[in-house]
Amino acid sequence: MKLNVSSDAGNSLLKTMRDYTVAFNACSTWGFESHSVSKINCHNATYHNIRQSVPDLPSSLVQGARDVACESLKAIKCQFKPLRKEYSAMRYNSRVINVFLISGYATIATSDGRIKATFSIPEYYLPYLTWKIKSSTLSLRKNDDAFYLHCQLETDTPKLVPEQTVLGIDRGIVNIAVCSDNTFFNSSAVKNARSKYAHLRAELQSKGTRSSIRKLRKLSGRERRFVTDVNHCISKQIVQSPSTVFALEDLSKIRVQKRRGTEFNRKLNNWSFFELEQFIRYKAENLGKQVITVDARYTSQKCSVCGHIYKGNRHGSSFLCRNCGFELHADLNASRNISHAGISCMSRLPVNQPIVACR
Repeated sequence: MKLNVSSDAGNSLLKTMRDYTVAFNACSTWGFESHSVSKINCHNATYHNIRQSVPDLPSSLVQGARDVACESLKAIKCQFKPLRKEYSAMRYNSRVINVFLISGYATIATSDGRIKATFSIPEYYLPYLTWKIKSSTLSLRKNDDAFYLHCQLETDTPKLVPEQTVLGIDRGIVNIAVCSDNTFFNSSAVKNARSKYAHLRAELQSKGTRSSIRKLRKLSGRERRFVTDVNHCISKQIVQSPSTVFALEDLSKIRVQKRRGTEFNRKLNNWSFFELEQFIRYKAENLGKQVITVDARYTSQKCSVCGHIYKGNRHGSSFLCRNCGFELHADLNASRNISHAGISCMSRLPVNQPIVACR
């Protein structure tokens, strides 16, 4: 949400961002030098000095900067010191910000006291106005020098649909998603857009002028919004299918693949697999459906009919089983294998361990 603030309020937010940066860098420096990601130890070691350095910064924002610094160190395993830019985003909690979605305004704590900001809600988000705000992030977009408030909302999960029909979803480069019900979502539009933006980036980066840098910032936002819109449309169509359970491959280790060349690795690591999965998850949960992840190994090599696993079964986009002769599109065969794995996963009932009395 774009915030409408006065010039004085905007200056207060900029000052708060600078103070927040001081607190973050102090915590990250201590954590890196101490090789520790403990929030408690970091608080005991840095809080007093931070309060002296930035006395006007609210204590909750000091603690928020500490938490973000420790989480950043934990993510990179303290291999290097994360440094925050002067006007990067700030994390807010309910004690330092009050957001009234229905009324369209928020009161925000800053280094100069509380300020009031107004905003307008797009029509698309109207169904979520009654949801509870879990956390908020305030950011400054340099393209238009405007402040934006990003809110994470939550609500009670609807009751799950009793009937369980599993839909397997295979995600890939050529096809963004292929479902086991024979639905294909082609990635040609996304690939063309990414290629266009990659070409423009290369030309602008070679110039290196101020105007080219400003243009690069605009291009990055356009590309990101385009891909996000495509993922929203695909995920919405998937969750509205008759299926009640959606099985996805666990692709958390996909970035370790380095055998197919630099160009393929660039496409693979720039693909928005995780974003599509997140959209499917929250949209499915809102409809009382659920998402499960299955082992991604051999889904492309296994025959969905006889179960024969052989690397030579797949040639590009075609699949031909060397055991039974079954022939199908490779991505569709993989989605059916994912569906079978999801059905197997759903059929496993939890077993309570027996209580054994020891004498």
